[in-house]
Amino acid sequence: MTCLTKKLVFLFSVSCLIFFACDDDNSSNNINNTNNTNNTNNTNNTNNTNNTNNTNNTNNTNNTNNVNPPEPLEQRLEVTALNINDGVASGVSNWRIWGMGSLHVAPVFTAPLADGQTLVCYTVNSTQKIPQVARIDAQDQLVEIYSLTAGLECRGLAAEPDGHFGALLWSNNEDKIFIYRYDSTGNELWNTELTNADNKPDDFNIGDSRLEFGDNTYGAYYHVHSDSGHEGDTLKWVDLDGNESTGWSWGCSHSMSNLLRYNPNVQSFLPVCVTDCYPGTSGDFATQSQGGIYLNHNSGPVVDIDAGCNGSVAGELGGAALAPSGWKLVFNSHQAPMTLGQNSYDPTSMNQDIGWVSIEQDFTWGDIIWLTDTPNIDEADSSVVKWNPVEDTTGTEQYVVGWSEPGSPYVYKLAKTDADGNILEGPVDISSLAQWGRRDDPMRQHHNDDIVWAWFDSPGSSTLNFARLVSGN
Repeated sequence: MTCLTKKLVFLFSVSCLIFFACDDDNSSNNINNTNNTNNTNNTNNTNNTNNTNNTNNTNNTNNTNNVNPPEPLEQRLEVTALNINDGVASGVSNWRIWGMGSLHVAPVFTAPLADGQTLVCYTVNSTQKIPQVARIDAQDQLVEIYSLTAGLECRGLAAEPDGHFGALLWSNNEDKIFIYRYDSTGNELWNTELTNADNKPDDFNIGDSRLEFGDNTYGAYYHVHSDSGHEGDTLKWVDLDGNESTGWSWGCSHSMSNLLRYNPNVQSFLPVCVTDCYPGTSGDFATQSQGGIYLNHNSGPVVDIDAGCNGSVAGELGGAALAPSGWKLVFNSHQAPMTLGQNSYDPTSMNQDIGWVSIEQDFTWGDIIWLTDTPNIDEADSSVVKWNPVEDTTGTEQYVVGWSEPGSPYVYKLAKTDADGNILEGPVDISSLAQWGRRDDPMRQHHNDDIVWAWFDSPGSSTLNFARLVSGN
């Protein structure tokens, strides 16, 4: 398999009189290259390593000893393009802000491994839909692609500490969903269908699906459709032997967007939903409907959101970072106070901004902090990850937040914040360098504190883009 790789690595204050010999095989943290390289008196690397995946790197910065990456976020960003041969499936039209909107590309899920490698799950269109998992090494080169069960679609990915991994796979034709478990070389060990007596996952034109692993358990949180015709969500647990249990069979309704994150610091899972109706609404839908963000399906609202109990909702979830004592949640919604009823929000005259909130282990939460305040821009597709750059020797708690500004073209921005959501750097426009999927919750903190994510530029593309924000650790 060949993969065309392009890395965008930016130099911070480099004289044009210095000549660099680029080494195509970077070290696992892309800062120092000590293997198979002749280093003399801090001179340039002269012994290039051959790439077994036939990958051509361009615009690479030379890695030398004792050199930290430049501080600005955009100058830390590396992007590698990997050829997966088959074209990625298109995304569905999903209920978004007060109406339907395209998700553009089928969901892409990223799971870092403890050995420095990364797994990425997505769905391709071949003779039929096929879920695949790409294994990417610590130098961001494609190692192998595992083609999973044909006819299913990837709806989530999670990795275990020893390299075993699980995939949440869905059958659109049969309205069934499964957790498949694999060993570290991609061999299937077992699969378990997730079932409820009175509902099933009939489509993903509403809501999301997420898979997490923690405490020797897989957790799956996803949209379901009831036999009586309503839309909700369910939370499922599966142990390492494939035994299923149920957190709840019917949670938020309608469940418009979902998150699930496991935090080993507090040994707990965090399920989050945006609802357009229940819990929260009491009385006539036309005049009394309301939505909100809820934790653990009934704790909240963290924030009240205009909604109509009919699919119309004025907020959606982004991502949740793992904090020392809980989580940092980002989302998009309106800053103005909620008003009741099905005519409460007008997307042509009202506005979406990116919100931030701290959530504790006991599912209590702090004040909402608004990271944006842009009357003419409706931000979306937010993600947040804890950030530990090498130059921070004080242990200051920091986070990187990303969001999009939908339009033609889309604009993608990154910012750095402190633990309270105060912006320390940016936001900076990185649209010419990187992007991410729509409502994918894409970004993850790797084991060396780099931040990684993956995406496809368009439906049908066979180029998997892999981004790394280099911490220097």
